Amino acid sequence: MTRRRRTTMRTMKLMPKNTRALVVTITISIAMVMAMVPKTGVAAFAVNAQRTGTSSTLPPVYDSTPSEIFSTDKGRTPSLFTLDLRSLSTTTALSAAVPVQLLPGPFVAAAVIPTCIGLWRTGFAVSFGYGGAMLVSGVVQLAGSLRGPSEAMLPLKLHAAIYVFYGARLCGFLFHRQKKSLLGGMKRRDATLAERFKRLPIILGCSGLYYCMACCPMKILALDNPTTSVANAAALAIGFLGMLLAAVGDWYKSKIKARDGVNTLVTSGPFRYFRHPNYTGEMIGWTSLCLLTPALSCLGSSSNLRRMIPLLLSSIVGWAGIVFAVLGLDATAGLEKKQREKYGGTPEYEAWVKTSWSGPMAGKVDDDATANKGAVRN
Repeated sequence: MTRRRRTTMRTMKLMPKNTRALVVTITISIAMVMAMVPKTGVAAFAVNAQRTGTSSTLPPVYDSTPSEIFSTDKGRTPSLFTLDLRSLSTTTALSAAVPVQLLPGPFVAAAVIPTCIGLWRTGFAVSFGYGGAMLVSGVVQLAGSLRGPSEAMLPLKLHAAIYVFYGARLCGFLFHRQKKSLLGGMKRRDATLAERFKRLPIILGCSGLYYCMACCPMKILALDNPTTSVANAAALAIGFLGMLLAAVGDWYKSKIKARDGVNTLVTSGPFRYFRHPNYTGEMIGWTSLCLLTPALSCLGSSSNLRRMIPLLLSSIVGWAGIVFAVLGLDATAGLEKKQREKYGGTPEYEAWVKTSWSGPMAGKVDDDATANKGAVRN
């Protein structure tokens, strides 16, 4: 037994039982992810030969094969230890086969690894794991487009930057809101290793949804390699404004309730016009990022349309998943009903409802149950 292995085993024994189980589970999950990564994607992600001579005039490499990755230009020996950030582009590991298109290595890892936080707490897979997957996917795409032509890569960079903004904002907001319960819960005994493994179907299902929401739209833009246009700019602007509305709504509501009390009805700021700006903003943002932007790229491309269609269908699946979470799982309608039960009958609430929009909502909230209740006094 080597010295390094003995040190590792000694360290594992010193860990608490729950921490040791978590480390083992995450290690197995990472190994599963790496097993899913196509070899072409791994090679392109790890190393890429540097071009010489007229490299500044050559177009960026968006689709590589193993022979291209390790080839030499004008007899120069390739550098096996120099990472070319262009190799992180979403189209690096593409081939003509549809299954390979849907499993590019770095983006599978970006969707799965953050979601593995659900092995610690199941709910984290749809909160911190969700935000983390969006953040990491955006970072990978942004890093992959750093060395491309500025004009041609601008839509790709802006699209990725929106995901980075959304993921970082969501994780920060969730931690700020739950930091007391999070820090307190660390001391509590949690699930066993066997119970954690039972969460894998949920984690993999969430990872698949996040992959469709983030990676597939990004891959479509990378395949299209669009230049800046009015249509692209408008679609990206709508997506960013939707995510910004959600962020401002969460921040403003937290600020008012911290100042005036948790039972305060917030009717100012963005709530003056939107009763649920966080849900409304996300619906606007995801509709633009997962549907409008990819559709515009498909309409403007002919050479890569066969590759784009499966990715567009996957993007639609991602959009449908988040719509189901917001509408089908009664998120918006449930919050509307909760507010009506709590504040219904007060002049302030009734006037606010008449001048504000609830946003997209599945079904209708029953008014009869709350018509005679009155308000809950602060």
